[in-house]
Amino acid sequence: MTSDRTFELGLVMAGAISAGAYTAGVMDFLFEALDAYYEEKRKPGWDGPTHDVRIPIMSGASAGGMTSAICALHAFHDLAHVWPGKPVPPPERNRLYSSWVSDISLDRLLKTSDLDAPDVRGLKSLLCCNVLDEIVAEAFNMSGVCDRAWIGRGDDPSLRVRLTLTNLRGAPYSFRLFGSDTDETYGMLNHGDYFDFAVGKAPVLAPGADPGATPLDVTNLGQQEWRVYRQTALATGAFPVGLAPRLIERPDTSFYGQAQSFGYEDPSTGKYCPVKPDACFDKIAPYGFVSVDGGVIDNAPLELARRYLSGGATVRNDRSGDSASKAVLLIAPFPNFAAVPPQDDDDLLASVLQRLLSSLVDQARFKPEELQLAASDACFSRFMISPTRRGNGTAMAKQFPIASGVLNGFGGFLHESFRRHDYLLGRRNAQAFLRWNFGLPETNARLFKGVSINDDRWHIRDAGDATATLAAADDKKLAKKKFAETADGSKTTFGFPIIPLVDRLLTPIEIPAADMPKPDDVDRVALAAKIDARARKVMATLIDVDLRRVTHALGLDTGPLANVAMVGADWFGGPFLAKVLTKKAETVIDQALEQVREAFRPNGAGAP
Repeated sequence: MTSDRTFELGLVMAGAISAGAYTAGVMDFLFEALDAYYEEKRKPGWDGPTHDVRIPIMSGASAGGMTSAICALHAFHDLAHVWPGKPVPPPERNRLYSSWVSDISLDRLLKTSDLDAPDVRGLKSLLCCNVLDEIVAEAFNMSGVCDRAWIGRGDDPSLRVRLTLTNLRGAPYSFRLFGSDTDETYGMLNHGDYFDFAVGKAPVLAPGADPGATPLDVTNLGQQEWRVYRQTALATGAFPVGLAPRLIERPDTSFYGQAQSFGYEDPSTGKYCPVKPDACFDKIAPYGFVSVDGGVIDNAPLELARRYLSGGATVRNDRSGDSASKAVLLIAPFPNFAAVPPQDDDDLLASVLQRLLSSLVDQARFKPEELQLAASDACFSRFMISPTRRGNGTAMAKQFPIASGVLNGFGGFLHESFRRHDYLLGRRNAQAFLRWNFGLPETNARLFKGVSINDDRWHIRDAGDATATLAAADDKKLAKKKFAETADGSKTTFGFPIIPLVDRLLTPIEIPAADMPKPDDVDRVALAAKIDARARKVMATLIDVDLRRVTHALGLDTGPLANVAMVGADWFGGPFLAKVLTKKAETVIDQALEQVREAFRPNGAGAP
């Protein structure tokens, strides 16, 4: 049973591709901070805040969805933490690190094992995704089953996990035409989808919780539903073209009638009104579809977490500092801050087609009000952690605070040092966020009223915009930070942390030179050979399997001309196009490595 002094926190992990290493690092430190706070506040002599912090839900998209899935497993298992200069924990004790830093690499993604089978059906992706299946399977091998008091809500110790998908089949919705004297409806398809899981020990959903969640028992990993969990984790990260799509199957379509996957906010009542699919969708069983990356449509699923925190009935959680008791925390490796797109006058078909998909994706993700609230320091129901570091002051360093940012987010796969740096930076940024920013004014009656708190020790200090390291003992040299008591008020009141950092976690996380990205350690010759081998296999599969299937379906695979065409494609088209792809890949990789060199070049002061 939890106390009335409870702050509920929903964690939202945005799409990140290889920068999932950064998100994993943030989560590593959040776990450590919460475990330490709960342990220390029970001891005699504790003089800090005593409220509970509960995490009842995690939501994620793409790499953030995969990280959410791993975190949900670690919520019920031991997690050994990663510190610079200390040995890396064994994989079974930290699947966040092993999955995002040690186990994944471009070398493994360039293998051809997915195309080597004689009965291969065709090409699914440019990269080999067998390694992702292995990583997800290995993630279930964890040590030290445990109970964490900060997981769940009220008397329900389970954790809700919501992972977004892009459903290529779609769910049909329809509306009667206003003013029409017929039964005709206006129809549309919703391709934004998600899966909802309740993870725990034989979990029982809390009374009043919105329906639709699939219960998963962490003490019974042989449960059939875990297979769906694994497949969904892979599907949410299935970056289009680059990574393989996944086949998803629900027992039926009842989820769409129960869940809040689509709806609107009623301005007169302030409540969220879910809309059910068209009646033609009611009796499909089973319901299967092909899924690609959940980030295509919903890359930062804030609403999935926010609505669960609010109980699904109200439009918003309390934003005022003196009364807030719930918040969503967005971890966004690429927060997409506004910038003017470069001038583009190329109106040729090839260029327009290339930009069309990205434009549709950008528009589907266009939710400026959500990021605005998360970035506001006067809204206490939404917070955000995104990469920041001191750097060397160059424009490239500002553009790429994480090494994974190059190659449009695929850069982290180039070398393990890139991913390790980003993981450690995630821990460093999480530490700074909890220390300097994640707080409420001391007037918050829900958390701090009536509690004897050592003001000098626990008042949050104002570090301003500083990015350099500040030792724990130097806190007292800073002025106390002031917070707004209301969402539209001025900053006049000192504040306390929502997740207090115990003394040992105030030791600044420094990233030494040994843990900086090492672009010169990338073996370009060996990498080029692997790219060439993969490209040749990709082109061979396209010609020998996919092209033959298409020509057969069109009746164009018979006769001497057809044979000549196929031979020409085999002997010229395949090798030639593979060489073109290889050269192009080598060029963009060289550019990416140079960007990392420039972004992480020491500035003379040795600052990371």
